[in-house]
Amino acid sequence: PMLTPLTYEGLLDEVLGIDCGLVHVDADVIEPPESDEDKAAAAAAAAAGQKRMASVSLNDADTLYAEVRDQHVEKFGSFLKQQAQALKATHSDFTDKNRDLSEIHQFVKQIPIFTQNLRSLTHHILLAELVKSATEESGFRQRWQTERSMVESETCYDTLEDLISAQAPPLRVLRLLCLQSLTGGGIKSSRFDALRRDIVQTYGFEFVVILNNLETAGLLRRKETVFALDSASPFATLRKHLRLINAEVNTTEPDDVSYVSSGYAPLTARLVEVAVTIGWAGKDEALRELPGRLVDITQQNYPPEELSSAMKRNPGPSLGNLARSKGGDAGGGGSGGGGGKKPVLLVCFVGGVSFMEIAALRLLTKRPSFPYSIMILTTKVMGGRSILKSLA
Repeated sequence: PMLTPLTYEGLLDEVLGIDCGLVHVDADVIEPPESDEDKAAAAAAAAAGQKRMASVSLNDADTLYAEVRDQHVEKFGSFLKQQAQALKATHSDFTDKNRDLSEIHQFVKQIPIFTQNLRSLTHHILLAELVKSATEESGFRQRWQTERSMVESETCYDTLEDLISAQAPPLRVLRLLCLQSLTGGGIKSSRFDALRRDIVQTYGFEFVVILNNLETAGLLRRKETVFALDSASPFATLRKHLRLINAEVNTTEPDDVSYVSSGYAPLTARLVEVAVTIGWAGKDEALRELPGRLVDITQQNYPPEELSSAMKRNPGPSLGNLARSKGGDAGGGGSGGGGGKKPVLLVCFVGGVSFMEIAALRLLTKRPSFPYSIMILTTKVMGGRSILKSLA
């Protein structure tokens, strides 16, 4: 979650913040005043320091949002433009003068749907413009390049020091600092103390508490080296064995979950993909680097059994073979032998899941060769910014 997502939904949360399925944006942006009276009222409110906010709902009830939410930043602009052209063509077709009464009646019946689609399209075009303007800033691109360097196990201590010296937004600095720690197996001891000191001196003594909270949460830690030799970090091992980097991914017509960040596959999504498609064979080294205990069992429906007894027997069939036994066809669009739907795979996240991970898992579900339809159960939907705010 410390990485910057590059999907429409992820960027909306990054730029505006999604709260309970809503984004709150300046009313003058999403619903610009048209009449002179409205413009005068908006100008007077702005002069008085009163900012009008409007809420835009983001859920599957909006069919356009359901279609555009997981698209990459390089695609959703052109997609919305195509939708606007299609809506314009539909309107021109309906308003053709050479229509009989029955066709006019059908047009009148569809006016509410047309109006709703037009309103939704207008809102998303305006929101997309806000997102695009944020992503086209030089600071955004530099941050993405720094993040990519970190996930490829490069050390970016000098970049972090430059950001602190330039008094960059503190949450941005802390986010990159945590990413450096997570991907590098910690921060070198000498740099750790220097960076902590610079942050406290630049942003204030209240950041001592925040830095301690980050250490307690495991997001930031000191890396102690022996004889000045650096060993490979756990993340480097995971990156290698699970193919977390795919620099050649197609972002407009994605075929790999790494499209969500233009080349990095979320670890959780890749774990689900590997577990279902090829299983854990040959992945022992990577699995050892994951925190916590790995429990790989196939639950028996009847008679119910205790976890202790289930752990003593063989794990059972892989998730891919289990899907086939339940009627899923891993090579035929996920339909069962009688043309049924894919079986459901419930993926649980305790603590939270990011919009980037959700988009990656949705891509797996859409893939014809993937034998499951994934349902996500989580305690919270969050991102790097919301995590840091909760620890502040």
